[in-house]
Amino acid sequence: MNKRLRFGIVGVGRRGLRHLKALKEFKEVEVACACDIDETKLKRVVDEYGVKAYKDLDEMFNREKIDVVIISTPIVYHVPQALICLRKGSNVILEKPVSLSLSELKELLKVTKESKKLVVVGFQLRYSELVDLIKDVIDKRTLSMLAGYWYWTIPLVPWIRKRDLAGGQIVEQAVHLVDLFRYLAGDVEKVSAFYTEKGRDFNEDLKSGFMNWASYTVIFKFKNDVVGSLHTTYALYPGIFKKEEGHSVTLDVICRELLVRYVPGVEVKVFRKGEETKTYRSSTNPLIRMYRVIIDALLTGDWSIVRTPYEDSYKTMVTVLAANESARSERVVCIDEYEKGLIRKI
Repeated sequence: MNKRLRFGIVGVGRRGLRHLKALKEFKEVEVACACDIDETKLKRVVDEYGVKAYKDLDEMFNREKIDVVIISTPIVYHVPQALICLRKGSNVILEKPVSLSLSELKELLKVTKESKKLVVVGFQLRYSELVDLIKDVIDKRTLSMLAGYWYWTIPLVPWIRKRDLAGGQIVEQAVHLVDLFRYLAGDVEKVSAFYTEKGRDFNEDLKSGFMNWASYTVIFKFKNDVVGSLHTTYALYPGIFKKEEGHSVTLDVICRELLVRYVPGVEVKVFRKGEETKTYRSSTNPLIRMYRVIIDALLTGDWSIVRTPYEDSYKTMVTVLAANESARSERVVCIDEYEKGLIRKI
């Protein structure tokens, strides 16, 4: 394979820089250009990485031949920018969450299928070696429940603090766990969610720009009769746990007489009846592993190896938007009915 893939990055903030640094690990990749409306961020990227800089996406395409575009901008721009890239003939890697709009999700799905281009969503935990281990260990016949939590504080990025812009913690952050739920247990049939502002409704929270729910609980019923629960919060403080005390993010997988406990980026513990507890540590970066798969898929034409194609990630996004709908309406929401627009607004 002598071909090098030319990448462009749209949005070079905190997350965009992580993508750029990851891509530098691959000899098959040339990061050719970056696009952002912030001149200070662009100058930093030009100075440190030697890429060409653009403030306009159309201009970037007019001047550059790009195989893949990474979109790492605020959520409101994701789908419009992805559509431009697809219509210009580029493959797309799209940061999560994809959109807060069901109609936008559907439009992108339609154009993705028509374009015959690869669109990948950045649910990188699916590429973790620890998640590979979980898939090998769990007993699909007796898989019974998934349970997760994500304990956090007020988001560092100002616009993520606002639920109208970021969708709340289930959509913006814990969507990673929802995606793993689906990866391990299959599609969700229905959700029931309750959210509260209590715990982050003080004046100092409002002054910080926090206009969001504080804590979240979601119950899942999967199509294969597995059940699940997820509870998350923004009500805590940074560094709440020391290493010996616990972890802020955990996912439990329960089968018959088997518990698999996953701490993203840290470890998997396997508790099985009659056996000593086994602990497995993480030694690789899921983002790097994700890019290895994407690059191989594009160079070989074998897209089946990609674990997070938009056609599948679309279902994760529909599920978390349905959870928000359930919380707002205080009703159980059937995913298929929600997707088809059959949920009556109240």
